[in-house]
Amino acid sequence: MRPDVAPGGLGAGALTARRLADERLTIAGLILAVAVPVGAARYLDHQVHQVLEPALTRATGVPTRVGGFEAGLTGNVTLRHIAVGDLITSDEIEASVSLDSLLAGQLSPDEIRVREPKVRAIADRDGRQAWRQVLARLAARKAPHGHGGGRHRLRRVVVTGGDLVAAVDGVRVRAKDVEFHPAEGGVRIVTGAISISATRGGATLDGSAERLGADVRLPELTVERAALVGGSARVALAGPTMALADLVVIHDRPDGPWRVTGTVDDAGVPRPITLVAATGRDGRAVAISGDRIPLAVLDRRWPALGLAAAHASGQLTIGRGAVDEARGTLAVAGVSLTHPAVADGPLPIDATITFAARRAGDRIDLDALEVRRGDVAVRGAAWLRLGPRGPIAGAVTAALAPASCRAVVDAFPAPLRGHLDQLAVRGTLSGAVEARLDLEAELGDGVELAVTGDDQCQVVADSPDADPRRLTEVFEHRFPDGTVAPVGPGVGDWVDLAHVPAYVAGAFVAAEDARFYQHHGFDLTQIGRSLEIDLREDRIARGGSTISQQLVKNAFLHQGRTLARKLEEAVLTWRLEAVLTKADILARYLNVIELGPGVFGVGAAARHWFGRAPADLTVRQAAFLAALTPAPRTISARLQTGHRLDPDTEQRVAVVLRAMRRAGVIDAATARAAAGAALELRPAALGR
Repeated sequence: MRPDVAPGGLGAGALTARRLADERLTIAGLILAVAVPVGAARYLDHQVHQVLEPALTRATGVPTRVGGFEAGLTGNVTLRHIAVGDLITSDEIEASVSLDSLLAGQLSPDEIRVREPKVRAIADRDGRQAWRQVLARLAARKAPHGHGGGRHRLRRVVVTGGDLVAAVDGVRVRAKDVEFHPAEGGVRIVTGAISISATRGGATLDGSAERLGADVRLPELTVERAALVGGSARVALAGPTMALADLVVIHDRPDGPWRVTGTVDDAGVPRPITLVAATGRDGRAVAISGDRIPLAVLDRRWPALGLAAAHASGQLTIGRGAVDEARGTLAVAGVSLTHPAVADGPLPIDATITFAARRAGDRIDLDALEVRRGDVAVRGAAWLRLGPRGPIAGAVTAALAPASCRAVVDAFPAPLRGHLDQLAVRGTLSGAVEARLDLEAELGDGVELAVTGDDQCQVVADSPDADPRRLTEVFEHRFPDGTVAPVGPGVGDWVDLAHVPAYVAGAFVAAEDARFYQHHGFDLTQIGRSLEIDLREDRIARGGSTISQQLVKNAFLHQGRTLARKLEEAVLTWRLEAVLTKADILARYLNVIELGPGVFGVGAAARHWFGRAPADLTVRQAAFLAALTPAPRTISARLQTGHRLDPDTEQRVAVVLRAMRRAGVIDAATARAAAGAALELRPAALGR
């Protein structure tokens, strides 16, 4: 072997040459290792501050800042402290850029990684519009040609090692392991664990999910498809909370609905619930269905309903648009209505309600309504036209389907029944009520009422405590001032109407109940007129009770103005008219009516005001007593304060005299004579 030949067949000169070449390459590599990053850094410094920031500002329409960067030979570019106006900020974003793009001056990343970010997208009602403007500008920009621009396509944006936080109009979202995959016309978003909190109108929501996926169209920011699984949430309305679990959200096509399924916690029992929300050309609609869904979350929002232990089953659909609509069938249980106008205490309500209603402008239509409780069903419909102060026109119909009379009584909650619980009744009952309202019509024509029915009820036994037959006998009567005394024929100041002038009773009938001898306990004409006046004056200005109703109230019921009392009053009046004659009713009424402070009955009133017997009362004096009936204590106080007949009371007496003339109680001559006659009130009654 030649000494100048190295092992492997190379001579010493060749080996030396190769080593020299390797050293040169190493030196060149070292130079490149230093020069390229330095050169790239200088180049990118120019690109970032002189080109990228202005370009991003022009592209977004919002001042955009980049605080700093780092670049490596691998094509990774890290930008720090980026701010796009006030819409989005980020501490660090890393982009993977190919070396040829980097050296060619093209920032065309294949992938962007946001590592351990502190990202907050902030928007309010105006901010959302700003976002739309930014996205619209970006979407309108076309990819540049040349330099391989068409070869480099952003495949995805990945958020790792930190949370992505967005706050938009009171809604805060925090997501982990977020990926954005650009797609045709938008972006696909995939996340890991996600949490959501929101506050709106006193309501709060705190929720979470295991993962979320969504396809979002840009720049419209519309969600074309979405899926959320493993969700849970707590919803609170001014205190009480509703816990939801096993939530799954599916939105599977751009024009399709959002469907949410899950369970509601009911003291440890999961109750299934489904929500479907859809948006169309005519507006938005939400449909909710479930079985025994607890309503405690609404308890403080509607405290009068007492929903702490209430449940609802069925479905409810609410639509908002040019015409607002609501329809559904709900079975409610455990509702406890508390209102002084309804009953003295909580009123339990268990019923099934089916309805369909809509509102357009100032008109509300209730196209169908059915309320079913037990074996009793009431169906109805209505429409109302609203003005600034309430209804100004409308119509209502309600029909009771044929049902047993006992079932009708039992259908009312116990606090409404009172004495009726002890009513033994059989047979069937059906009927209908119609009402028409037109407050733009002439006074007196604004309300019309009509009642029809088939009353086949037979009373086997009345309530022992409210038997109308007792009113023809002597029994203990509780007067409005709390005193109790026996009242009946031959006892105390009892007045037999056969022994007094007809105009005495006639004055009260003309003043209080002109159709007393024609109706069967209820005067629909007077009820309609009273309702019309109350609606026109927006207050309870006029009562519509008949003498029969007033007697029932005085004899058997308390003096409160509640729905419970009115229901008892109605049934007991029906019974009163069925078992007593008009003469018996009128006699009892005139012997218990309050006609002054501690003065009850016409016998005591004749002595108190005039110092004479009822048989000796003049026409004008009878008219005066009848004029006291609306407010006996108020009028008495007024007379005692002035020590004389005041103008208001004198005018009221004149009104009664005219009513007596119209009713035929007295003739024209008697009316003229009575109008000019002396009243002769006792000085003691006037406080002299």
